[in-house]
Amino acid sequence: MGRTRGFDVDEALDVALDVFWRQGFDATSMQDLCQAMEVRPGSIYAAFGSKRDLFVAALRRYVETVSTETVERINGAPTGLQGLREYFAHLVDAMVDGRRRWGCLITNSLVEFAGRDPQLAGMFELHLANLQTSFAAALARARTDGELRPGAGPDSARLLVAVVQGMNVMAKSRPGRHALQAVADSALAGLVASPTAE
Repeated sequence: MGRTRGFDVDEALDVALDVFWRQGFDATSMQDLCQAMEVRPGSIYAAFGSKRDLFVAALRRYVETVSTETVERINGAPTGLQGLREYFAHLVDAMVDGRRRWGCLITNSLVEFAGRDPQLAGMFELHLANLQTSFAAALARARTDGELRPGAGPDSARLLVAVVQGMNVMAKSRPGRHALQAVADSALAGLVASPTAE
């Protein structure tokens, strides 16, 4: 009982995160996880609990790393509009060349579970609420700076969340950079003030 674990728990969790991200919860077997993590089932149960417990831990890791990094791009930019543009540019890059080519783990899981698990539903809702809050703050800054069309503002944050969710679903079919960028550009173009003619 007092034996030291023969694997790095954080590294193993990162591997499990990728497996769930690529395959989804239902399509991932314990054998898949053991093979990818290079551990025996007993080690997974001892470190994380059930497959569902491991999945919840992977979702938390996703929110703490991938989601937090992307949201920081919105909040850390000098202007609200620049933050939105940097967020969508990074999103498209990740969908074309990075791990988001599998879509978003939260979006994928939201579709897969479809309300059958209240605890997970709460995690999904919190993630989307945090993204919406970041969008709303950026839009408020952009409106203050005169960067938005009349009528556009923090209330448009919900629209941007919907656009991101749609892009996450699109990414799984590998539509290419041009198609993804066109969606992002169209969403922002509908909010940004037109240049005034001199």
